[in-house]
Amino acid sequence: MKRMSKVLSILLALLMLLSVTAFAAGGEGGGNNPLTLVSATVGDVDLNGAKIPAGSEITLTFSNNVTDATVLAGNIGKIKVKDAAGAEASATVSAGEDKTVFIVTLGDLSKGDYTLTLGKELTAKNGSTLGEKVEIAFTVNKGSGGGNGGGNNPLEIVSVTANGEPLANAALEASGEIVITFSRGMTDNQAANIEQIGIYSFEGDKMEGLVFTDFAKDDNGDSFTVLTYSDLPAGDYTLRLGKDLKANNGNTLGEDCEFDFSVIGDEPEEEPSFFQKLVNTIKSLIQSIIDFFRGLFN
Repeated sequence: MKRMSKVLSILLALLMLLSVTAFAAGGEGGGNNPLTLVSATVGDVDLNGAKIPAGSEITLTFSNNVTDATVLAGNIGKIKVKDAAGAEASATVSAGEDKTVFIVTLGDLSKGDYTLTLGKELTAKNGSTLGEKVEIAFTVNKGSGGGNGGGNNPLEIVSVTANGEPLANAALEASGEIVITFSRGMTDNQAANIEQIGIYSFEGDKMEGLVFTDFAKDDNGDSFTVLTYSDLPAGDYTLRLGKDLKANNGNTLGEDCEFDFSVIGDEPEEEPSFFQKLVNTIKSLIQSIIDFFRGLFN
């Protein structure tokens, strides 16, 4: 009887240890303090669907400290403003006075539709992340500048697509085609314009082996070129359209435009955490003890 009591005590202690360990393992990702976006406002107005002037300040308020020195630089890079074509628009991101606040100051944007995007890996000081990308659509309805950015026929990007879908934030195969369409004729400066277009790795290296078609007009009268890329390693990339891209009328793009995308690959099998390994070991030990006593009493 004493032996049985001792064994039961050991089993109870192991079960308690398992519970404590499992609780600790559950706390790795932020525990009871997950990171969430509390609000995105311009003044007292909710940003979602709002019509605001260029140059406006957008206040982003989060549930946790997101401006600590340990996470600040990485978080700034995960907050972007994109135009309707998916190109990154002019905006600066800075920490607010409160540690839970970022301020996004729009540049001198043209009228049109835009999207504020927050990357899923945006991280709080406690290590928790947003977990999924956040997108908030808004409209710039009044510019802050003088309107002299290209006369009556400025050069604009109509679309940048891959597989018929917007390139921005897309996940692509290692080889494929990207279609870049502009609003003006582009046939007079083919060679110089193609030099202004490149795919760059996350580290900033320009990819080699890109092939472009000559610019041609589509059914809408817009000019397009097809960029073919091959055997890109899995990872994050940026398609960059240089500010000196020039239309036949002499107008240029005026500023660099970037489109982020990724190339998918086989995901490595995730290594179990220390806590998970410990939990699995304790479970195995308990099962062995149970099997031993089943055999003993049978």
